[in-house]
This record gives sequence, C-alpha cells and structure tokens, in this order.
Amino acid sequence: MRAVHWLRTRQEERELAFWLSIVAYEQRDRSFINRIYLLYLIIFFGAWVFVVLTFFASVGAFVLRWLNPVDPIRSALFLEVLLLGVWSVFAFWQSLRRSPVVFSEQDEVLICQTPVNRRHVTLRWILMPWLKNGIVFWLAAIVLGFSVAEITMPGAMSAGRIFDYAGYGLRALVVMVPIHLGLFALQWVAGILRLQKDVERRWLAWMVIPCAITFFSFLLVFIFNAASASSILWRNIASGLSSPLLAGFSSSSVWTSLLSGGLFALVVLGIMIWVSGSFSLNRAAQETREVEILESALRYGFSSYARQIQNQRRLWVRRDPSKLPELAGAGVLIWKDVLQSQRAFRLSSLFIWLRIFLLMLGFALLPDLGSRALVMGYWVIQIGQVSVVRIRSDLSRWSLVRQLPIPPRKFILFDLVPVFLLSLLISLTGLFIGSAIFKTSAFYLAIILPGIAASVAGMAAFDVIRRSRSNLLLAGSAPDVSAGGILLGLVIAAVPVLTTTLLPGSIGLIFSFLLSLGLGVLAFNLAVRNYRAIGDS
Repeated sequence: MRAVHWLRTRQEERELAFWLSIVAYEQRDRSFINRIYLLYLIIFFGAWVFVVLTFFASVGAFVLRWLNPVDPIRSALFLEVLLLGVWSVFAFWQSLRRSPVVFSEQDEVLICQTPVNRRHVTLRWILMPWLKNGIVFWLAAIVLGFSVAEITMPGAMSAGRIFDYAGYGLRALVVMVPIHLGLFALQWVAGILRLQKDVERRWLAWMVIPCAITFFSFLLVFIFNAASASSILWRNIASGLSSPLLAGFSSSSVWTSLLSGGLFALVVLGIMIWVSGSFSLNRAAQETREVEILESALRYGFSSYARQIQNQRRLWVRRDPSKLPELAGAGVLIWKDVLQSQRAFRLSSLFIWLRIFLLMLGFALLPDLGSRALVMGYWVIQIGQVSVVRIRSDLSRWSLVRQLPIPPRKFILFDLVPVFLLSLLISLTGLFIGSAIFKTSAFYLAIILPGIAASVAGMAAFDVIRRSRSNLLLAGSAPDVSAGGILLGLVIAAVPVLTTTLLPGSIGLIFSFLLSLGLGVLAFNLAVRNYRAIGDS
C-alpha cells in the first residue's frame, strides 16, 4: 500500500506543479526568496478572490431580495439546496454510467491488476477529485454568505467591519464542507456498487429518477411552503434535512451543524469503504483511462488531440455495435443518420432548429411584405445550411461512399429526405402557432412551403456536389454551401412566392404549389447528375 500512496502522491504533486507553474512558482525551489514569493501569491490571490466574491455578492443580494424580500436567508438556503440538488442528480446519473474513480493507463497496469487492498485505493483516490469538485460549491457558499451579510448587517459597511462581513462567508463555507463531502462520497458509493466483482448493476441507473422526483418535491416545499395539514409532515422532513445548511446563514449553532454534517460525511465514507472491498478496479480503469488522457491533453494545451478523443467517445467508435441495421439497401443511410444524430447530439445542434421555428413563428407577426421577405430569405439560408450536413459528412468519406452499391438517385434522396421532413415539420409548426397567436393567416405559405423547402434543399445539395472534387474528397474535404448556392436558393424560393402575388386566388395558389414542386424536382435532378460526374473530376 505504501507504493500506491507514493504513486498517488506523485500524481497529485505533478498536477499541483502544473497550476503553480502558471503563476511562475517553482515547487522544487527551496530558497528563502521562493518561499517569500509563495507567501506573496497567497496574500495577493486571497485578496483578489475576496474582492471578486464581494462583487458577486452584490448581485447575489439583488437575487435574494427578488426571490423573497421578507426572508433573504430562506432565499439563500433555497439557492444552495438547488445547487447541491441539481449537481447531485446529475453526478449520480454520471456515476452510474461511468466509474467515479478515475484511473490512468499507467494505473491500470501498476495498480488495478495487483492484489492491492481495494478499500485503501478508493479512500486514497477520493481526496483530489473532492477538492477540485468542491471549489465551486465552497465559493458559491461564500458568495451567498456575503449576500446575506449585505442585506442583514445593520448600518453602513466600513473597513472596521470587514471581519464581521467575512465571518458570514466563513460560516457558510464551514457548514458546506462536510455536507458536500458526504454527497460527493455518496456518488462514489453508487458508482462502486455498480462495478463489483463478477456483477454490474446497471439497474441502479433507474434510481436517479426517484431521486430527482424526491429532490424537486423537496424543493417545492421551499417555493410554496404549503400550510395545509397534508403537507405538515413533508415540511417537517424538509426542515430537518435543511437545518444543517440553514446554520450557515442564520444565528443557529454552527457546532451543531458541523456535528450533524460531519457525522453524515463519516457515515457515507464508512459505507464507501465497506462496499469498495469487492470493487472491480480493472473495469473502472477500462471506463476511465480515456478520461484521464483527455484531462491531461486539455491541461497541457493539446486541444486537437482532445477533440479527437471527445469525438471518439461521443460516437462510440470503440464500442461493439449493440444491434445490426435492420434496413436493407439505401435504407441503411437512414440508419446511419439516426446513429450519427444520436451519438453526436449536442445542445448547440438544437439552436439552428430553434431559429427555423422562431423565423416561421415571427413570419405571421410581420404585417408588410418587405419584412416577411427578409425573414423568408433568412429562413432559406438556414434550410440550405442544415440540409447538406449529412451529404457533406458522407462526401468527406468518399473512399467508402463511392463503393456502396447504392444508385446516386437513392443515395441523395435518402440523405435529403429525413432532414427535409424534419425542417418542414418544424417550419409548419412555427407557422401555425404564430398564426394562432397573432390571429393572422399564412395559409398560402403553408401550401407552397413543402415545395420551397424541397427546392432549397435540392439546390443546396446541387451547389455542394458541383463544387466537389474527387481528390479533395479523398482527403476528407467536402465544400460547404457557397454564396452562389445561397443566391440560387433565394431565387428558386422567390419564384413561387411571387407567383402567388401575381396570380391571386385558388388558381394562382395551385399553380404556385405545382411550380414549387417542379423546381424541387429540377434541383434534385441537377444534384444527381453532378454526383455522377464527381468521379470524372
């Protein structure tokens, strides 16, 4: 066990040395000047952090008054419970998907394959992750304490009262430390229970749902504070659970809070030590060695390598497929798109769909033709960009795509149709909701919108394909929609819209609908024809 302690200590010293090197402090230098410089760094950054936290405290005081002008202490308690609760639910879910105990590739060889005491390893490994995780919560507790001080301290603030002011933050910090330690260790208990020897309890992930429901029910007590008889028991439970945190903002005994919080942390740590006796270190290392590599790459500035690791983890390229595609022929492209969308999903990818929805929502609000034309033009640009995402992704894998036994017409059709249907559904939803809210009619646009969306998608695909060259595609470089492609999309979208203006009535609407579909078919055929010619370029 001494060797394990020595190895872990060296890892912690190396990580600490990295952060100290940012402020030009040499850890191995034992000279008197270097020690004086360390003292200067502590004083300087301590004062800087104090000033920054007091600035945030003024904002926090405004938030506390806004939440509850009568009782700001209750508002601070609510925010602290909200922060701890949301983090705990997310961290539990993450611990039940991946081991909370992170091992490097070297740890897997030197420690995880040896008959070392699992309990000692787990207890030794929790220190540094807890300290790094706790910094955010400790600073948040200090800010909330300062915020309460700015509201509740009588009289004007002066330099002589700085220690009283700091005492509010220190009190909140002292109360937060053991409670955060207990919650952090509880997440490790869940992750360790999942990865026991000869068994993997995946069903534990379902425990996150009742935990989340319990937390938000607990939070509702703070928000509504119902006075009905049916809620008395629930309010008493909530009050008992929150009383240790409440001591950080009120005049209650801090020692009682420290005793209950410390007892909670010790009990959870004892449970963690007990369940880690049969902890599978090898399986934990298999799940987390890439995490350690990623953190090291980000820490030392290897951002391109870190992005590559993140893409591999997000796309699950190192996992065996859970099931084989069920669609034959060109239908496999739909299966591919579903897997890519599922595994490469990010919240930022929803923004373009939100913009499409909001553009159609606002279209019904605008009264004049010029404003509607401007919104329509921006909508065309968004549709054109989102329609070619899959085509560009496939063309960048030209050496594989070209060998697929799929005809060009079906290849382009199956790449365009899913995105076309989704964009049309979102656009029509926004248009109908906007018409219902603002009491306007955009029936003519709803009729010709499918043809316009098809025309814009086909023209964007045509522009990307016509500028593709086989030598660049083999290098993984597929062109994006050019300014000429955007202009063609705007023109082809304007034709049916102008037709409905020049030919009012049912006849003009029907003619515009057929014209928009015809232009969509024309753009699709142009894309197919140019796709066949890529190999000749």
